[in-house]
Amino acid sequence: MDLSMIILISLIAAPILYFLAKFSHKIAYILFSFIQVFLFVFILLQKGIINTVSSFEIMDGLKLNFGFTPINWYFGSIIMLIISMSAIFMISIKKKSPAKLLLLSLVSTGAIGATLSMDFLTLVIFWELSTWSSLILIVLDKEKSFREAIKYVSVSAIGTYSMLYAVFYILKSFGTVNYLEVADKMKVAPESSKILIFVLFGIMALAKAGSFPLHIWLRGSHSTAPDEFSPILSGALTKIGAYLLFIMVAVIPSSSIFSWLPSIGGITLVNYVLAWLGGISIVVGTVMAIRMEDVKELIAFSTVSNSGYIVLAMALGGTYGTIGGLMHVLNHALASAAMFMSMAAVIHRTGTTKMREMGGLITKMPITFAAYLVAIISVAGIPPMSGFASKWLIYQQLVKNGLPFLAFAAFFGSVGSFMYVFKPLTGVFLGQLKPEHKNVKEAPFTMILPMSILTLLTIFWGILPSNAISFINKIVHYTGGKEIQLTFSRIIALTGQWDSVLVTMAFFVGFIIAFIIFLMGKKARQVDLMDTYTGGEFLYTAELYHFVYKMYRPFDRMFEKWPSMENWLTSLSYKIKELGALLKTLFYPKYPQGYVAVSMLTLLIAFWWLR
Repeated sequence: MDLSMIILISLIAAPILYFLAKFSHKIAYILFSFIQVFLFVFILLQKGIINTVSSFEIMDGLKLNFGFTPINWYFGSIIMLIISMSAIFMISIKKKSPAKLLLLSLVSTGAIGATLSMDFLTLVIFWELSTWSSLILIVLDKEKSFREAIKYVSVSAIGTYSMLYAVFYILKSFGTVNYLEVADKMKVAPESSKILIFVLFGIMALAKAGSFPLHIWLRGSHSTAPDEFSPILSGALTKIGAYLLFIMVAVIPSSSIFSWLPSIGGITLVNYVLAWLGGISIVVGTVMAIRMEDVKELIAFSTVSNSGYIVLAMALGGTYGTIGGLMHVLNHALASAAMFMSMAAVIHRTGTTKMREMGGLITKMPITFAAYLVAIISVAGIPPMSGFASKWLIYQQLVKNGLPFLAFAAFFGSVGSFMYVFKPLTGVFLGQLKPEHKNVKEAPFTMILPMSILTLLTIFWGILPSNAISFINKIVHYTGGKEIQLTFSRIIALTGQWDSVLVTMAFFVGFIIAFIIFLMGKKARQVDLMDTYTGGEFLYTAELYHFVYKMYRPFDRMFEKWPSMENWLTSLSYKIKELGALLKTLFYPKYPQGYVAVSMLTLLIAFWWLR
């Protein structure tokens, strides 16, 4: 089937699902999930087809170009995996609406078109389709989300205008917007043009990936978005930013076109600056995630941190950096989607996102707990989950280039992730069960199924990361890079080799030993949450006994006075608003006499200037 027809089918399905949902929400959502799974399977089955190109002419002289290269297939299959699993997850949600289904279909269409695009114009058109559809989704249910949507619009507009300017500049200068043709033209372009294009595309990539300094939209958008949409927002849509970033650094590629600039640690200056932005994003995202009390805001800042790893790795380039960055795209997509799904399932049953209002749900929702546990182990980069392999490769590149400060940022993010992922684990699932949650049940089957699939994939690629890296090697080969050495279970790198099967066996044996010790030990007695007292006085409210509230308060105090990008931009917005009020007073007076005065003043200035 032609690629353009697949995208057209996805686009046409949106209004059909909208009208179908007016008659039956359940049937419409089931059909939506079937369509998304079909699209994912179609893309997945194209794995062996390379350099297939399809065009769709929308008007005279304007064509949308789609294709399958190793790059398109990799990003497209990851993004559609997350969207298709999220579509199944949505079947059991409480708040269904035709408008929401229409927008979700458009988000999916935009994501497919963007990742299968073969030129910058097609990319920006479909990217904006997914962006504006997701924006309306965020404000659909909650009035309080309007302010956060403004942040999303503002940051998206910065990225969009930057990319549009770059696209028109490229079209005027080179006469083409095709990725490979632009890469050839960039080699002989003026140095100022190279820097301008790279900076403009870099702004777009950082804005959409949710990386510092354009990360401010993630916190509010993730926390106010519909719970079932957050996995797509974090696991899929931010990865389109990584797709553009990879086009910039590997397809164009930045390391060769900026070879005339000074280099640091074997990295060209522009890539080094980009790597530092990634490192700062890791630190900022980690610190802010530790400080959050709302579980969705916590995972949102985790996305900021992990986007930083992707930016850092791709900016570093090299064999280990490129492969580690691409592997982390896959790992974080799986883990963040699973984390958001598990928390959405908890919210579905409890009706709250505040960790201090939960606790002890492991006994009521054990499968949801297992999905969250595997996801956080992967995010923290702990073997034998898949997150370890990508972070290990990124460390290899940092060691090879001799970059201690960036290595510290990457290491800080890994250590800090232990703190922030542990917080929901203990606050939501461990501890004692709240009295109001004694009748809570496990999530519905349609929620458990996609969480379980993502969990199993995380485990599979943790045990056999070589399975994923073998295809990533094809991407690196396609872009002219050097492949990494692999065997069935071993990854051979600079400082040694990683035998994932051997390490998994060691962890399994250790788990069995620990389990035997647990069975032999004295059994704990489960008590009611209120079966306690302090200083002779009973605690009569469960909230007072919840230890996760302000769990890291001493750490939190250390960073209270950190300069905040969000606060700075909020302050700037107020200044702009005050300036607008002043201009309105000057140029749009309340009374007609004011207009006459302003007009006369303008004419006098004009006559004086022209005389």
